[in-house]
Amino acid sequence: MTFLLSVLGVGAVLLVAWLLGFVVSAALLQGGERFRLERLGWSYGLGCALLAASVPPALALHVAPMLVLIAIAAVLLALLRRFPLLPEAVRGPSPARVPAILTAAAGLGVAVYVLRALTEPMWANDYIAIWGLKGKTIYGARSYPDWLTSLEYAHPEYPVGLPLLYAAVSFAIGHWDDHAMALLFPLFQIATLCVLVGWLLRRGVSPQIAGLAAALVAWFEPLYSGFLAGMAEVPLAFGVLLFGSALADALDETDEGSLRRLVVAVLMIAALKNEGLFFAIVGALIALVFGKGRRWKVAFAALAPALLMRVLHWPWRSRIPLADFESGLFSTERVWDSIVAAGRLLGWSAWIGLALVAVLIVAGRSVVAGNRLLLLAFAALAAYLVIPAFAVRGPAWLIDTTLLRTTAALAPLLAAAVAVRYAGEEPRAA
Repeated sequence: MTFLLSVLGVGAVLLVAWLLGFVVSAALLQGGERFRLERLGWSYGLGCALLAASVPPALALHVAPMLVLIAIAAVLLALLRRFPLLPEAVRGPSPARVPAILTAAAGLGVAVYVLRALTEPMWANDYIAIWGLKGKTIYGARSYPDWLTSLEYAHPEYPVGLPLLYAAVSFAIGHWDDHAMALLFPLFQIATLCVLVGWLLRRGVSPQIAGLAAALVAWFEPLYSGFLAGMAEVPLAFGVLLFGSALADALDETDEGSLRRLVVAVLMIAALKNEGLFFAIVGALIALVFGKGRRWKVAFAALAPALLMRVLHWPWRSRIPLADFESGLFSTERVWDSIVAAGRLLGWSAWIGLALVAVLIVAGRSVVAGNRLLLLAFAALAAYLVIPAFAVRGPAWLIDTTLLRTTAALAPLLAAAVAVRYAGEEPRAA
């Protein structure tokens, strides 16, 4: 089968999943212009989540994952028809459109990433050793063999959401093609930009600032690079943005679907990487310390789904101890070594960029939602600087090999946090 046909096959599967996600998204975001862009982005995430979720029961029942997907879709659609979960769309003026030049700039950034992602098969070291290996094994073996839990270099402690998505797409097209499946990642980028712009516009940010934020994120090469195509950072960046925006909405009680969005976002990021549980814990703490009214309910919605995902992942995890980290190695000196190594790793262009971000943060006004997102992003950055203090091979080794790509996944969240500080007014509950 030619590469073009494989891409078309993958595209068709993802389009069907996207459409299914759009229908299901009615339980999370009400219709109408106000949520239109966000709903497009959320729909892609929901479609991918449903694809991945169809694989474990299909393997257990020895049936085709697409049959399970159809069954899941039928149940969800029946529930949506029988139990309307959100009110009808609120009529009102359509939100202003992003200027054409900024839309074109963001679109060109997406086009460049399409070329980066699809020029060659996914090739990053962690893709070959972890994400791709597990996905291809699940597809080929029609199971998750026990020997995968003993491969130390494959990190059996990692969640398997992304490998399950790879396997689901492969089951749907009938073969494994890690070149054509790279199409997943530009679509994650598009979904991220839709959620970013839609959420900022709904929060009162001007179309010019929202469009500029989207254009800058679209061109952020440290995240949308050929190297990261196939790894978990791009979908995690999308998921963290969903989580942050839903957390802010739930605490501000902007609409009736915000708590449900928070639950779904937590499930997504907890299924992608171990950081998902960390974000859930930080989000719950933010809700308890800085929230009002229903803060306990928001904290529960932020943390409980991540713990549930941890339990569901238990049969897929290894029982061998971690080889890369040792708790007894921690010391303040090693934390300082980690910070110094991070400072040396960043080039002058990165320092200029960070200085500009700091200026933008200071120049904007204090907005509660923006402050919460900044706290979420800064907590993750602090964790990425402290965790190397536990590294067996030394803090500098982990900083050199992971810091740039892990922190790059914070870019969409940080863009939302900075841009919302330029909103015209604080949001009011719908």
